[in-house]
Amino acid sequence: MNYQFTVLLSTYKNDNFNCLKKALESLKNQSVVPSQIVIVVDGEIPLDNEFVISEFSKNFINTITLIKLKTNQGLGNALNEGLQHCIYDLVARMDADDECFFNRFEKQLQFLEKNSTVSIVGSFLEEFHTVPKDFGKIKKAPVGYNEIAKYASYRNPLNHPSVMFKKQVIQSVGGYKEISLFEDYYLWLRVLKAGFTIENISECLVYFKVGNDLIGRRHGFQYLKKEFNFLRICKLENLISTRSFYFQIFTRLPLRLLPKKVLSVVYKSILRV
Repeated sequence: MNYQFTVLLSTYKNDNFNCLKKALESLKNQSVVPSQIVIVVDGEIPLDNEFVISEFSKNFINTITLIKLKTNQGLGNALNEGLQHCIYDLVARMDADDECFFNRFEKQLQFLEKNSTVSIVGSFLEEFHTVPKDFGKIKKAPVGYNEIAKYASYRNPLNHPSVMFKKQVIQSVGGYKEISLFEDYYLWLRVLKAGFTIENISECLVYFKVGNDLIGRRHGFQYLKKEFNFLRICKLENLISTRSFYFQIFTRLPLRLLPKKVLSVVYKSILRV
């Protein structure tokens, strides 16, 4: 098994310091610990957050690569900058408010060892509000390449905080691009178009913090405009079909203008939006 891999994490001013601390601690307690941890500080952050990173770094003196951006560049740009500093070809993504299951990386490394043609592997997520297991909702993802490719035409096929990917593949399709709120989905579509294989492990490997306003972040005219722009770009670049484009325009975009309470029922009962 190839145990050498990098964890890539970006953090910015709105990240809660306690959540950041728990996220980093979940890396320390892995059954297979990262060979390198790249932390991108995307602009100025609170002193409490700086202290958390400083204290964590003491335990990984030779493992931490800390990159400080003078101003906030956005997630796509921050991750692209971090990717340039990843030493190893295998890179695991993680968000600053999520927590990894203790065997997350071991499971993904084993999977990639057995499936050498796979370029990206993700997993299911277990959602939580304040502490893991306080919500118990599972965010699944399609399993099997054919299902993933079909699913990707209409919805994001991967849970971004769960993925482990091959750096050279990501860079070969242009890496992350700053397309607000859809950096990851846009990347996966380009990876699939280039002919690479994506897979998901059908179990939870990450605790995913949904916060108290999950619906609010996916609601409103501003979100609708960003989603339309994303879909328009995907159509122009032939990443999705004309049929998929119009299907999403007429089924997904109207959801953004529903009252939040109604959208919440749709989200919880029918789909992840």
